[in-house]
Amino acid sequence: MKRLISIMFISILLITMISGCGSKPAAEQSSGGTAETKAAEDTEKAVKNAMETMETLMNKEWPKDKVPAELPEYEEGEIVNSGGDGEDFYIKIDKTNEDALNKYLDNLKSLGWNVESGKQPEARKGIYSIRFSWQGDEHLQMVLYTAEEGAWPKDQLPPGIIPPPDCTFIGEMELLETVTGQVWYMNYECEGINEEKANAYIDTLIKDGWSGDASMITKTVEWKGKKYEASIEVYEINNISATFTLNLMLLN
Repeated sequence: MKRLISIMFISILLITMISGCGSKPAAEQSSGGTAETKAAEDTEKAVKNAMETMETLMNKEWPKDKVPAELPEYEEGEIVNSGGDGEDFYIKIDKTNEDALNKYLDNLKSLGWNVESGKQPEARKGIYSIRFSWQGDEHLQMVLYTAEEGAWPKDQLPPGIIPPPDCTFIGEMELLETVTGQVWYMNYECEGINEEKANAYIDTLIKDGWSGDASMITKTVEWKGKKYEASIEVYEINNISATFTLNLMLLN
């Protein structure tokens, strides 16, 4: 199949080049370099279009060299196209159905992906997340997003403020100043932390001297010779990730 496509591409390219190098009308010949420049531009444009056509024809297989090894091949359907960049990459699948998608989602779960079902299912593992959407009765689109993995900014925080265990941080984390020298905050999103694990995280902090409940906890902490009122609250949570907000306020 690839050999046939290659032959087709070469044929398109040859036809393009022949048509661009053909004889010019007398009026164009008299214009000298202008006609030659236009012919060269037309040929370049046609070659570009031919290459784009070639790329579309070639993207009918599972793009294993463009997706992470953690993502298994979707086998119960026909790949009709794929493309994108390092952050967003789409895969279009034809001749598939909801039963095949559910089977694929079960496979993802067995491989350690956190899956959230629904009309537009979503799966996440580490810095990778996938969203599935139906573009027709038998046409499925997968969009793979690759985020930047963050790191807990321990050197920016008072001791005793710790992250959830077994958390993959999504995106860069930084303690931001909202009132100069007085108030700071930071959001941290954790992949792999569901409601049960979020509650366990809060319980661990309460046992360590924090006060509050599952939605928000507070504690007075000392850091660099000053006292701060610290609070941690659950900002957003679902079956595959949780986002927390840390607030710090200077007391003296």
